[in-house]
Amino acid sequence: MFFHIDESGNTGNNLFDADQPRLSYGLLSSKTNVDALGHALHRRMLNEINQPTLHANILGVERLTRIAPFLVELQEKMRFDFDYYFIDKPVYALVLLFDAIFDAGLNEAVRWDTYWTPLRFLVIQNLWTLVDEDILKEAWRLCTHKHIDSQVPNIIALLNELKARTLASKLDPRSKEILCDAFSYGIAHPLALDFGTGDEKIISPNAVAFQFVVSAMARRLRNKGFKDAMSIVVDQQTQFNRAQIGTHHHQKLIADGMKRASVGDRQRVLGHPLYRDVGADEVLKRGMPQADITVSSSGISIGLQIVDVYLWITNRLLVGADLSPELRYLGSTFWKRALRDGISLEGMAHRFNEFVASLPAFEALTPEQNALAQRVMEEHRAKVKTLGF
Repeated sequence: MFFHIDESGNTGNNLFDADQPRLSYGLLSSKTNVDALGHALHRRMLNEINQPTLHANILGVERLTRIAPFLVELQEKMRFDFDYYFIDKPVYALVLLFDAIFDAGLNEAVRWDTYWTPLRFLVIQNLWTLVDEDILKEAWRLCTHKHIDSQVPNIIALLNELKARTLASKLDPRSKEILCDAFSYGIAHPLALDFGTGDEKIISPNAVAFQFVVSAMARRLRNKGFKDAMSIVVDQQTQFNRAQIGTHHHQKLIADGMKRASVGDRQRVLGHPLYRDVGADEVLKRGMPQADITVSSSGISIGLQIVDVYLWITNRLLVGADLSPELRYLGSTFWKRALRDGISLEGMAHRFNEFVASLPAFEALTPEQNALAQRVMEEHRAKVKTLGF
């Protein structure tokens, strides 16, 4: 298969540009190579609008509408699949703040299930009620700081503010307890938490969103019965191509490790609570493309120009922006089969609600089960009391 990848809303590691609150990736895939077979239709489009390339932001609705029939014809000829992945940037800052504080392997006041099960989505939602843009900006600064040892007073100040907001909030008592225990441990042990990074590009939204894209390529290869990609072409941009290539390489290593793992180890991974609603092929990263990524200018790749147009149309469809009937019809030809995923509060709430719906009703629990749950909670409370904060 042939893959072309483009992104929109790139502000680098600035997560707080009000004009571009979402980073999105589009993945165009086809069994045949549009860069080799799409020249005739592509030339007719360029002649129609008298432009050297197709770039949706430049062309706008009027000129894209003029070439919509050619785009539909090309879609019918190539049978493109299009997939859409996104990160709501302020929510991503929130998720990193959660990870920095609530990693149960680092924060001794956090129970395992708070971090490693879908309960994490409830904690993230509660955390969202406490933060504002200033808190998120400071959290992001600390998460991406290269010399975190110098930031101890700032970590403590952030955690103290979050704890004060928690105590003053209208959250239920148990939620307050979970949050305040975690903050208190961090105040006492600020460098035990997961603030700071040696390479901020590794945790950039671009690199993280690209993990979705790499998984989508594997999914398309599995679904179409191909062993590998013929080519993977990514739009050239100065800042994050290296991170994209590194993300792909890292995912290939994970996939290879999963393949070499014992049956027992694979079963343990598949049985992890966070993967309860994820298919085995996804978790084990089967079908991960081995072909190297090619970085190319959109000016010399028809596929990159088409995915740019599809991504632009999709982003406008999702926010209800004006589109002509012709462009809406074009969107319907690829959007109905699109795979899509991302990082958003709505997505996490959906996963949490599905998790809750799968649980037995409280009334159905036996006295023994209720007693066990109470005992586990009290044992954790006793542990927290020994931590000395």
